[in-house]
Amino acid sequence: MSGRVYVAGTLILTLAACRGVTDEPTGDGYQDLRSDKIMIDATHNATNNGVRSAIGQYDTVYVFDDSTVYHVKGVNLRTFDADGRHSSTITADSGSLNQATDALIARGNVVLVTENVCTIRTEELNYDPGTRQLWSELPTRFEWDGRITTADRFRADDGFRNINATNVRGQMPSGC
Repeated sequence: MSGRVYVAGTLILTLAACRGVTDEPTGDGYQDLRSDKIMIDATHNATNNGVRSAIGQYDTVYVFDDSTVYHVKGVNLRTFDADGRHSSTITADSGSLNQATDALIARGNVVLVTENVCTIRTEELNYDPGTRQLWSELPTRFEWDGRITTADRFRADDGFRNINATNVRGQMPSGC
């Protein structure tokens, strides 16, 4: 269901809290975020008009009661096209997940690998399952068939049939 987080680690957190276990969650720098709740090893399922659009797995999720945005660490997001076929996998150090829209901003060492084995690297990547678009406003590197192309920014549909990039250096991959 869109906008809901299903958490594998919730039961573990609940049991640990009941027993008074004080093991600290994983993730560098989590102490700096004063969240209301912390979830460990969380899974989030997003749908668009009844079709699965993404499955996100996160090492750590920071929940703030006064915000609709979760802060996440250890991002591993699998995206699906409009037909429900797996189209890419995104990994990143951290990100922000909007509870209302399921949109994700992945940050830090972002690597996107498409089903056609094209690798896209950038430092920040946006994914909006509502519009089925992925984009980066930062320098981006495309790697495929032993070739490398760079661009100042890019935007693509989640099936990678349409890729638009700005200030491309090298040959843009077709059907990435």
